[in-house]
Amino acid sequence: MVNRILIVEDNKEDMEVLKKKLSSEHYELVAAEDGNTAMDLLQKESFDLVILDILLPDIDGFEICRRIRKNEQYVNLPVLFHTTVHTTNEKLIGLQMGAADFLVKDADERELLVRIRNLLNTKKALDEIVKLSVIDPITQLYNRLYFQHRLNDEIARSRRYERDFCFAIVDIDNFKKINELLGYVCADRLLKRLTSAIRSHVRSADVLCRWGGDEFGWLLPETPLDEAYIAVERLRNFVQTADIAKEGHNSVLTVSCGVSFFDLKRGDTEDVLLAHAEAALNKAKQNGANQTRVYGKEPLH
Repeated sequence: MVNRILIVEDNKEDMEVLKKKLSSEHYELVAAEDGNTAMDLLQKESFDLVILDILLPDIDGFEICRRIRKNEQYVNLPVLFHTTVHTTNEKLIGLQMGAADFLVKDADERELLVRIRNLLNTKKALDEIVKLSVIDPITQLYNRLYFQHRLNDEIARSRRYERDFCFAIVDIDNFKKINELLGYVCADRLLKRLTSAIRSHVRSADVLCRWGGDEFGWLLPETPLDEAYIAVERLRNFVQTADIAKEGHNSVLTVSCGVSFFDLKRGDTEDVLLAHAEAALNKAKQNGANQTRVYGKEPLH
């Protein structure tokens, strides 16, 4: 995969010189002429490195670096100061702001390329470590630990901006029997196929995780209860009609779903939200499985 580098530089001549130096490395280079443009790009796109000048027409490079380091979204994103300013004091300020490296513009081209390669290699290694800590190895979905973090963020956002959101648990019906019949290897392959099916019905803004052995957690931000029910029920129907089981397992694979709503007026907490989803799921199981239940409401169909 090609590394993407954001270059923040207001001097067009310096920008072209830097691009020429990097041309042999086949990086994907994106240019920003000021700090605000750079911050907008960082919010919309993904980058592997930021090469940053200090002197910019709006906010200076130090402030950009500070904002990057303050945002946990960019925790592994390295910043390389590339500037004409080269006093020890300026270097120390840059490093204290969280820059990974500091290089003057008239430095040897070979040194620049080596430093960039080192920063990109370090980021790649850190990304792998982070991935192992937050990704379920079988489904490649977020694990429950990371999901809890995202759920806390959504609760804080809901309280601050008074936005609705819902949470759903999707549970595979009779998964224990499937495991016993197929064995764990085949059951894991089934989990992967089911994950692909669920992904196809989840919006880009939603957060999906492996909640438990046979359960998926589904966070639906800024979604009222009726819309969440429709989305979850659409998924349940799709799973029922899709040929997911295969591998000698003749019965149709189905899921049961429990949906809960984060109610600000009621003073809900994380524990309340999760407990309500579990209660709705248990209701679906007790009433025959292969259905979607919403906490506190009768079936909508």
